[in-house]
Amino acid sequence: KLTEVNNFIEQKYIEYYDRPMVIACSYTHDRSLAEDIVHVAFLKAMLSYKQNGSFLAWCCTVMRNEFYDHCRRNRLVADISISDIDIGSGTDLLQEFIEDEERAELAAMIARLPIRQREVMIRYVYIEDGDEEIAAALGISRSNVRQIRSRAVKELKKMAAGDDREERR
Repeated sequence: KLTEVNNFIEQKYIEYYDRPMVIACSYTHDRSLAEDIVHVAFLKAMLSYKQNGSFLAWCCTVMRNEFYDHCRRNRLVADISISDIDIGSGTDLLQEFIEDEERAELAAMIARLPIRQREVMIRYVYIEDGDEEIAAALGISRSNVRQIRSRAVKELKKMAAGDDREERR
């Protein structure tokens, strides 16, 4: 029976690994730390999941909290300013997990967003949560989710337009 449980957990870990890993990489910009956070968060999510919603969404919520706990333990600030983020290493790391070039570019741009916009866009794009699920997970109203997402989309469009201008030079 224990072998069956272990096989089930391993199967679910393999099934759900990619999306949480991309999200963890966007938070940490460090593959080793992201793997550690995903591993711990996955186990905590498996042990605390109540089967009344998306396991992936629950796992990502636990993972985000695990990242915040890591930051607190190491006296890091979770909401790092955009100028402090090493975008190059984040882009390289994300591209290992996202084969499609456009999604890789989007992931890199999302990683550059302020933390609240990043959380909303990650849940919207990668986890495919609706406004209601995002609002519940982040403890904000649906209208606030729409407003944050709208601002994030505008910011992403500016980033994309800036990238296009740089390519044409």
